[in-house]
Amino acid sequence: MRKLAMYLAGAGAAVLLVMTALSLSTGATQELHEHIALPEVYAMHLLAHAGALRGLMALDIAFLVLYTCFFAALAGYLRELGRPFTRLALGAMIACALLDVIEDHHILAMLRAAELGELPSAGAIAFQAVESATKFSVSFGSLVLFGLAVPRTTKLGWVLAAFLVAGTLLSAIAGYAVNPALEASFDSGRWLGFLAGFVLAIAWLRTQPDSEVSRRP
Repeated sequence: MRKLAMYLAGAGAAVLLVMTALSLSTGATQELHEHIALPEVYAMHLLAHAGALRGLMALDIAFLVLYTCFFAALAGYLRELGRPFTRLALGAMIACALLDVIEDHHILAMLRAAELGELPSAGAIAFQAVESATKFSVSFGSLVLFGLAVPRTTKLGWVLAAFLVAGTLLSAIAGYAVNPALEASFDSGRWLGFLAGFVLAIAWLRTQPDSEVSRRP
């Protein structure tokens, strides 16, 4: 489980880097569509980079599959070590992934409707904002629980645990308190946090031994 979690973290980080490169090179961004805007403005943003936005959403589906698999493997390893909160943490992350799927396909549906000349309704935009915020809130809970489950027996263990617990809570507070005009830009910065989390997880897992369960023939 330990090695599998490392490989999945690396694969997730690789897809995240491709998504970042695509967003920076085209201007397409998922975060812009996770917040309230007037229907005309929202439709304009959807249509501005339609092809790149579709590519970004396709990559995000791959990313959410990989991060779900990573956290499943991490939870399995932590459970082998007898750590608490692992089932609850994984359950919350699976819920986050399901919300992520709904988010992606709802945005794509609004994009297609806009291409056909139909403006997204105020209700649809409000739903998207609420759904996206719920997704992030559920992910915050999951990450904190994973942070509490990480053994704090080494310096890297303390760093990873602090990153997941304190870093996540600070990000949550700042994200919801930020000026609405800056929300999308702030949310885009979360990608750096995701990447840092994968790197820290890989570094920590590399220093850990296989569990007794994994070593059994």
